[in-house]
Amino acid sequence: METNAVITLVGRQNIDGENDQYELTTMGRYTQKGDKYYISYEGSELTGYENTTTTVKIKDGYVSMIRFGKTSTQMIFEKEKKYVGIYETPFGNLSVGVTTNSMTVNVDENGGEVDLDYTIELNNSVPTHNGLHLKIRKVGNQE
Repeated sequence: METNAVITLVGRQNIDGENDQYELTTMGRYTQKGDKYYISYEGSELTGYENTTTTVKIKDGYVSMIRFGKTSTQMIFEKEKKYVGIYETPFGNLSVGVTTNSMTVNVDENGGEVDLDYTIELNNSVPTHNGLHLKIRKVGNQE
């Protein structure tokens, strides 16, 4: 069953020793299908992802993040594995490499948390160290 959820994302990034962090709390949808959980939410002008839908698929040991809209990409996180894909922007495409250093997945039918520690390389540039913490809290049912 699909339900409404409050989704909190806390992102961390370290570039050349400079740490940056952001936090976003938004309403979205939360669904369970078999052993997988899905969250989806709409981006905004504030986040730089206006007119973009983000869907996150979560299962034990695996997280994928897919964005469709003004910008499109897919990133796959699996511990100690590297995923290479394309990041489509209005200004052109970039190669994106994601290497997952560690991940913790603790979700159930009521919500939960995901913690990712990873590096990203854009067009084979110097990797940047990143982290993402997702918190999902179910807030009601919708038939």
